[in-house]
Amino acid sequence: MAATIVLVVILLLVLLFFYLVAPGKRRDTGRFERKAFAHRGLFDNKGGIPENSLAAFRRARAHGYGVELDVQLSKDGEVVVFHDDTLNRVCGVEGHLYEKDYRELRQIPLLGTDERIPLFSEVLAALDGMPVICEIKVPEGQDAAEICAKAAPFIDGYKGDICIESFNPKAVQWFKKNRPQMVRGQLTMNFMKEPCGLGLLARIGMSNLLVNVLGRPDFIAYGDYTGDTLGFAACRLFHPMLAAWTITSQEQQDKLKNRYHTVIFEQYLAQ
Repeated sequence: MAATIVLVVILLLVLLFFYLVAPGKRRDTGRFERKAFAHRGLFDNKGGIPENSLAAFRRARAHGYGVELDVQLSKDGEVVVFHDDTLNRVCGVEGHLYEKDYRELRQIPLLGTDERIPLFSEVLAALDGMPVICEIKVPEGQDAAEICAKAAPFIDGYKGDICIESFNPKAVQWFKKNRPQMVRGQLTMNFMKEPCGLGLLARIGMSNLLVNVLGRPDFIAYGDYTGDTLGFAACRLFHPMLAAWTITSQEQQDKLKNRYHTVIFEQYLAQ
């Protein structure tokens, strides 16, 4: 009797595990597959073309690449394209991006160039229909719903193929609820190897895609270099679209072509 109860409990836990990690029902994601997406644009930080700059996006478009970019909010609620939580690395300025109005941000050069932090609307106009993977950035303590609601109208109006992704499962969930027709992805990696400041439970949940229950993503964007987790392996059984990030050589890309549907790359010209 005891053995039967144990087996039933184990079976229920296994079913619960698969319920949590399951992506959404597979939809047509073909327009995003077998394409190479330039990470933060086709940037060259040392060559005067900063990441997430208009110059980087124009360069990607000139080479025929799709782009992956990051959006977040300024203090006055403008949707801007910028990756980091703070301005230190790219702008040489102390403080968080969300602590400054866009008027202030516009005065700060990117990596000492003439490029400035662009508005999301400016970037979409420059890309002019090229495929886009838009990462929704939600800094710690910020409201996922606010950035999603403010970015969504720009995404709605884009004339090319565009999808969203986020590390924040609440952002993915927002698009599931409010833009169910839009292709959405859960960003993740093996946080057990790279904690990134997360607590233990968050690391387990994110690494193993237990958060999929919230957003039921169409695709998983996975940091392949961090190694597989049990949850990622289980999720793959449902055959979602898979995007590998961040690929840094053609050799690495070629090795992954049968494992992933698309790649997000930097530091080389992908074929």
